[in-house]
Amino acid sequence: MQIYMTITNELLHCGKTANGLPVLALPKKGFQKKYAVFAAHYGSLDSEFEVPGKGVIKVPDGIAHFLEHKLFEDETIPVFERFAKYGASVNAYTSYNMTAYLFSTIDYFPEALGELLHFVQTPYLTEENVAKERGIIEQELRMYDDHPDRRIYRNLLTALYHNHPIRLDVGGTVESIRDITVELLWECYRLFYQPANMAVAVVGDVDAAEVMDIVDSQVEQWRFQAQQIKRLLPEEPDSVNQPWIEERMSISQPRYYLGFKHNKYLTGRELLKQQLAMNMIWHSLGARSSPVFAKLYADGLINDSFEAGFHGSPQYAFSMVGGETDDPEKLDRALRDAIAGLVDSKLGAELVERMKRHILGSYLTAFNSLDYLANSLISHWFHGTSYLDVPEALESLTVDEINQCLSEALKPEWSAVSVLLPE
Repeated sequence: MQIYMTITNELLHCGKTANGLPVLALPKKGFQKKYAVFAAHYGSLDSEFEVPGKGVIKVPDGIAHFLEHKLFEDETIPVFERFAKYGASVNAYTSYNMTAYLFSTIDYFPEALGELLHFVQTPYLTEENVAKERGIIEQELRMYDDHPDRRIYRNLLTALYHNHPIRLDVGGTVESIRDITVELLWECYRLFYQPANMAVAVVGDVDAAEVMDIVDSQVEQWRFQAQQIKRLLPEEPDSVNQPWIEERMSISQPRYYLGFKHNKYLTGRELLKQQLAMNMIWHSLGARSSPVFAKLYADGLINDSFEAGFHGSPQYAFSMVGGETDDPEKLDRALRDAIAGLVDSKLGAELVERMKRHILGSYLTAFNSLDYLANSLISHWFHGTSYLDVPEALESLTVDEINQCLSEALKPEWSAVSVLLPE
């Protein structure tokens, strides 16, 4: 195993099993809780891909999320019961790029880690349990449709993107999940759930060598067929799909979000620097201490729900800013004026230095959150970046680079608005 020193003087151990599964272990002496993630580099965006010998394969939207649900199915003892006997809490989630299975525990860590590795490797799929799951996920999707935060977010992505699958909910649509079959679930499982396309991260008071031994012993009999997968995305124009989208819901106060579509997708260290630069740009606008926030708040256009942020990976990049407001159109004008003013005036060296210290402080604090740390290690691994490189990338980021990012990213023609109004 290779060993890397973290900014907190702790050691991250990185290794691979004989069949190519990456293992990341970060011992945290003195912590009671242990946290583990077993994840596949497979998410909702992976609905079209090319496999040598099979050509281009298109599967229904939401199949990665559907498969996540089904891996908790067991022929004998339910997965949740198996973890409960060790006092461990197990869960999972699917994102645009990743499906993660995780647990936290205080005692019986080796046993719980063994259970995690075992159930992800042993799907139990039948016509009956897949048909039952369709109904469960359909109810889940309809519930999301009634949630204002989910609705305004989804509408914003629909306004920004013409064809990109990020427009769709991670769970797909009520129509798409009806086309998911046992055969398609098995095909996606065999393609994406292979060691080289997965990773394990463990954080807590553990022994790194013991973690490696447990993972090695659990995966040595893993039956899989290594295959190269070329992920495909539909052609997406630079322009936005529609500049303004408005909908009425049963809410007490209007909600407004302004989004920016970024057409530059980056990887590795460049992606890391883009994430840091954009987060500083939005912090200068949306932070409680910023003059823009103070002015909008004083004018009664926003409240404490106001937020701003950047979301980026090798497959997509967009920003969004907004919250509850009594006057969406007036907030839109004021916010666009503030953004245009920032683009013209640029960020100063003193402000950048202050924001760098803020980001570094938040980064240090994150080392006390085992779940955030483990999931960050995994997601950075899949993005071709390293979470441990954040301090160095932050230090090397110049004021000129940040201002160049500012002038390139926040162009009015690449923006769209999503508004929810009370019925």
